[in-house]
Amino acid sequence: MSGKSTLHKFREFLSKDYRDQLIKRDKLRKMLGQMREKQRRLESELETEKQPDARELLEMQIRLLREQRRKGIALLHELRRARKDHDKS
Repeated sequence: MSGKSTLHKFREFLSKDYRDQLIKRDKLRKMLGQMREKQRRLESELETEKQPDARELLEMQIRLLREQRRKGIALLHELRRARKDHDKS
């Protein structure tokens, strides 16, 4: 076992903030995956939809999901940077 993995396990054991951050990251990843699946499903529905009103509604939902995913990905990157900064100290 390498020293770095032992150090990480030790930090997880001792630091509640670090554990909370890992839990938040895992939940965020899961949610982003679900959002991606929903976006793909809506995009496939959009391809088959003929009515303009229904198409407009689907396009709006897709735009909303894209924006939410973009913000979620930015938050995930921020958590990753914070974890790396914490590891350095």
